[in-house]
Amino acid sequence: MIHPETPLTNPLNLVVQPHDLKTAHDLSLIGFQPLPLVPRLVYLATSRRQLTEAFVWMSQTLSETSQLYSRYCMTRSPLDSKALLVEFLDAQPLNTITESARYAWFLQVLAKRSLFFKYQPLFDLQQGHVIGYECLARARCAEGRCYSGQQLIDAALSLNLLREFDDAARTFCIESIAQLGLSPTSNHALNSKPPSFFINVLPNTILHDTKAFEQSVQQVLDLGLQPQQIVFELTEIETLIHNSDLHGLIHRLRAEGFRFAVDDLCGNVGVDHYFMAFQPDIMKLDRHLVSGCGQQTLKQVLLKSLLRSAHELNIQVLAEGLETSADIEFCRTLGVDYGQGFGLALPERALQTQPLNLFKFATAS
Repeated sequence: MIHPETPLTNPLNLVVQPHDLKTAHDLSLIGFQPLPLVPRLVYLATSRRQLTEAFVWMSQTLSETSQLYSRYCMTRSPLDSKALLVEFLDAQPLNTITESARYAWFLQVLAKRSLFFKYQPLFDLQQGHVIGYECLARARCAEGRCYSGQQLIDAALSLNLLREFDDAARTFCIESIAQLGLSPTSNHALNSKPPSFFINVLPNTILHDTKAFEQSVQQVLDLGLQPQQIVFELTEIETLIHNSDLHGLIHRLRAEGFRFAVDDLCGNVGVDHYFMAFQPDIMKLDRHLVSGCGQQTLKQVLLKSLLRSAHELNIQVLAEGLETSADIEFCRTLGVDYGQGFGLALPERALQTQPLNLFKFATAS
């Protein structure tokens, strides 16, 4: 904080107490110098415009530990003034500002709605046709740089904006699906039904603002989409175990035709959450369980057991992370309903409709 009694005509200095000698050395690379009054502190004469560049540089260069334990303040007090030391008593951890600087692009993405989506096909492993797409959020900043879904989530978590991101992504995703112009009666590849679109949703964000999710449901109807086309894919499924309101909401939406899938089975989600507390329409097997299943006996035994239990409860099974012919053919032969992965198709901006060549996987394995 800059004290209000300090003349605004005085030069602006960024003063930092480095966490260690390496931090001090790194800061010297961009012009920080020891403060004559207290050599343990370093300062950088700067302008407000240059501050952002300095904080971005520190966020990208200094270690997380260094950013956490170094402290900073901005001051216009003379460098030889004891008033500066008094101001530094209110210094904050450096990461309180570098986190925001590191993810400034994310705030621009939210403000300018510069999200777009890629669609990864989901295949019927028994017949080979595309049955739907997972909608994967991406972003492009003003400078043209693209950001992945994981980078978007990391930024939202760091800035404590996960709910805002989840709501914005869901809203824009539904708009994007409607703009594809798929009518409920149009044929799609070898399938007589229109494709489904899997939209990722965090149950915790729904709990904090049920009305926002209700608005998304209404948005689907207002844009002329059919509930049967939408599959809400839930993560953080443990939330469902302890919340009857969310159970009731999901039950009602199912009755209207919407479907629900649960992500990361055997990854972040335990099997008992599926079969004892929440029976989804579709369960997605985590890629860590699927990868290598064509050759690893233990994974084969687990997959057989999960598939049998799911089918007894009329739950369809989708295997994520299918990348090799051996894994694809094992899941197909086992009777897994659907598949997704780089070995089948990459995410693209346009909808891919080409069916699988199942014979290719059978001969390759």
